[in-house]
Amino acid sequence: MPIYKRCPRCHKRILEGTTCPCLVQYRKAQKKERNKDYDRYRRNKKNTEFYRSRAWQMTSNTVRAKYMYMDVYVFYKTGHVTPSDMVHHIVPISQDWNKRLDVSNLIPLSNKSHAEIHARMKKEDENLVKKELHICLKEFEKKWIVNGVGDM
Repeated sequence: MPIYKRCPRCHKRILEGTTCPCLVQYRKAQKKERNKDYDRYRRNKKNTEFYRSRAWQMTSNTVRAKYMYMDVYVFYKTGHVTPSDMVHHIVPISQDWNKRLDVSNLIPLSNKSHAEIHARMKKEDENLVKKELHICLKEFEKKWIVNGVGDM
């Protein structure tokens, strides 16, 4: 015999272990409002403009193409080929604005790797993680670009 519970929002009867559709909709609306608030009052406007600029879009696409749209970090760590979703600044633009378009400071990553790297930077010594990312790029270039596969 199934067990039912009441939705805390609309008080409809729902099956235990499920979520009421009205609660899902409510949570989505709350998240959207939080994001809107963050964008309006907390996000760095200068950085937002930069990431929307044509110069960044072109540089980002160039870097991803140079590394064959692969997540270089995963390839270095495991040898597996994973598609990159974005390009990460090894030295953040908040620390050195002049390196924002420096190709040697950019590494293509998947969203999962990007989150892992940021978590590691909070936990571990940030400079060691940055050094490791630079090593990832050099090792990738040794294996692929030197052999003529990724020459541009």
